[in-house]
Amino acid sequence: MKKIGIIILLNIFLSANLFAGCMKSEIKQIDAKLKSDNISVEKKAEIKALRDIVVANEHDNSELAFESYEKAMSLVN
Repeated sequence: MKKIGIIILLNIFLSANLFAGCMKSEIKQIDAKLKSDNISVEKKAEIKALRDIVVANEHDNSELAFESYEKAMSLVN
């Protein structure tokens, strides 16, 4: 019985870590674009706000997170 409990806990831990940071690469893209000097201060502020929305909703509301990511990337270009 102990072995089954340990196996279940191990599986829960591993599966939780596999899904963590599902938009990690998108967030890194936004961060890389924010380092650019040719973006105005106002746009940077808006992009940072959108990035925060992506981070906050990447697991709970993936549609909102992806829409915010797309909008942030459109502001950069």
